[in-house]
Amino acid sequence: MKVMKFPIIPIALFFVLGIVSHFYWKPPLMWLVVTTSVALLIFGFLFWTSKKHFIQKNHFGIGTYFVSFSIGILTHALHFEPGFKNHYSHFLTENNTLQGTIAERLKPNAFSEKYYFRISKIDKKAVFGKILLMVPKKELPKQFHAGEKITILTALQPITKSSNPYQFDYAAYLERQQVYHQLNLKSGNHIKNGIVHNFDYYVERYRSTLLNSFSIHHFSSGTENIIRALLLGQRQDMDIETSENYTNAGVIHILAISGLHIAILYAMLLFLLKPLQRFRNGKLLQFVSILAFLWLFAILSGLSASVVRSVVMFSFVSLGLYLNKSGNIYNILTVSMLVMLLFQPDFLFDVGFQLSYIAVFAIVWLQPFYKSVKPSRYKIVNYFVDVLVISFVAQLGVLPLSLYYFNQLPLLFFMANLVVIPLSSFALILGIIVLVFNFIAPALAIVLGKLLSVFIEIMNQYIAWIASFKEYVIKDIPFSFSLLLVSYLALIGFILWLYKKRFSRLIFFLLTAIALQLSLLSTFSETKKENQFVIFNNKKSTLITEKNNQTILVYTNDSLPLQNKNLIAYNRGKFNRQIEIRPLQNVLVYNDKKILIVDSIGVFTTKQKPDIVLLTQSPKINLIRLINNVHPKAVIADATNYKSYVKRWKATCEKEKIPFHATAEKGFYTIEN
Repeated sequence: MKVMKFPIIPIALFFVLGIVSHFYWKPPLMWLVVTTSVALLIFGFLFWTSKKHFIQKNHFGIGTYFVSFSIGILTHALHFEPGFKNHYSHFLTENNTLQGTIAERLKPNAFSEKYYFRISKIDKKAVFGKILLMVPKKELPKQFHAGEKITILTALQPITKSSNPYQFDYAAYLERQQVYHQLNLKSGNHIKNGIVHNFDYYVERYRSTLLNSFSIHHFSSGTENIIRALLLGQRQDMDIETSENYTNAGVIHILAISGLHIAILYAMLLFLLKPLQRFRNGKLLQFVSILAFLWLFAILSGLSASVVRSVVMFSFVSLGLYLNKSGNIYNILTVSMLVMLLFQPDFLFDVGFQLSYIAVFAIVWLQPFYKSVKPSRYKIVNYFVDVLVISFVAQLGVLPLSLYYFNQLPLLFFMANLVVIPLSSFALILGIIVLVFNFIAPALAIVLGKLLSVFIEIMNQYIAWIASFKEYVIKDIPFSFSLLLVSYLALIGFILWLYKKRFSRLIFFLLTAIALQLSLLSTFSETKKENQFVIFNNKKSTLITEKNNQTILVYTNDSLPLQNKNLIAYNRGKFNRQIEIRPLQNVLVYNDKKILIVDSIGVFTTKQKPDIVLLTQSPKINLIRLINNVHPKAVIADATNYKSYVKRWKATCEKEKIPFHATAEKGFYTIEN
């Protein structure tokens, strides 16, 4: 089947290209409105003239794609919140009074709870926007809830960017969620002003009512967290060990509401609501009821990209059944994507959105090759074969993207999916039944709940067993964006050749395969030539690296340096093959630059005339005397120092007019070749 023959697909591609263009290049909104208006006028003229011709000319297609591209840019511009004058970011001062409400609870870290906070007023001026609210667990142990109104007197801070090379950039991730600042809540800088009964309040209220109904079962925390994830996608309180087990086994998608969950819910709704068709207008009532249930479920589960994608798709499928029309699956996929991006264009940069659509597209595109695979006359055998084949096809489709984002490949995902998909499907169906009976027949719900608990415990134990084979999880795989693009070109070329084994398609596939190898060789060659000296923002111990060609020299007194996450990320990002560990020295030399390291002992020699002084482990020294003795060109303080010391050193350097770099504030420090 020729995928690109469906006109909606190239239109969608140009729309996506428009969104990407505005994400990286933000022209004035008025200029975009004028450009899009002109594009629509040209399109209208071309459409009017094209009706006179039976065979359409190329300029009509070009005009259509240009309009799609223009609308894509305009759509993202209209959803770019800082582009509006009443966005809170235009009213920031050194000390603001903020008013707003809690919107959503996020996954906490070891020290703080995290929330999205919607700002409604700043210094009594009506504004809008969303920030990240950090609440220390020790100081404020009681959790906040959606809808709680709070007045806060403080200054907003930019979200801390990645402080070490090749780390996950949390600030960039939140920027794609339209979150640009953060706020640390303290006991003395805020006042609660009651509760606002807004949309967020009711969503959390009804979601909590559903989830709290499971309290009658007295499940273990592990079982209850799996139920929360399976039924409503709530993973905030899931322990790290369980998450890592599911990730290393290659089945973390089970814990994210996606197409599998929505398909099961849709099938259950079709079955339960089928009797409505016997009544007058019953088919319409069934269609409306299914849509209402699906979208209510999507809202209660948090409207994540994968959930919305699945619900939009099944909404179109349900519409097709109501109209007695079976739409083409490629068109349904593409239209669902367009609808989502029209209302939320930033979904395009969501990892879940990308993985979800690519996995489904791979399953659909490769269906002709595996749908006829029926190795047995027994349905149960064919079912498990289908599970394996579909899992493999989906994994193949998302493999380049998974390597780019997660840098690991679980080799036992076959064995994991073979058991977990049937178990999780049954657990989901049983969980929905138990949820209903929690309200109408608690005694029966408790009996069924015991069976549900058994299935979830079996699933967890099996996943833990699969994940225990750590040697079958390939981790820290280096993978660049250029490799991602060329890998998908090669994969597309191979599949096109499988459909029709033409010489031209074989040449295209071979060229993309060669391009993939050349890209890999080029990446290795560039990183091999690159030399660099880095002082990391590492809190527990000083970490310094010196990259020379294919070797990274590591200077540290850490007892387990190879387990350091900062070093692992740097080594992966540099496509490096060899690491050499050396103890930390008092003086290092790189490119004729001397680096004097002053540690907690505070001993140094005045004979050295360093270019850079590195202060580490909070040395008790007179910095003015040190500066007058050695005359450095810059002073660096890494993250192992006390904050009070760093603050004092910074003031001293400003007074002495010497550049000062604190890694805890500015991130890692680097000296290029």
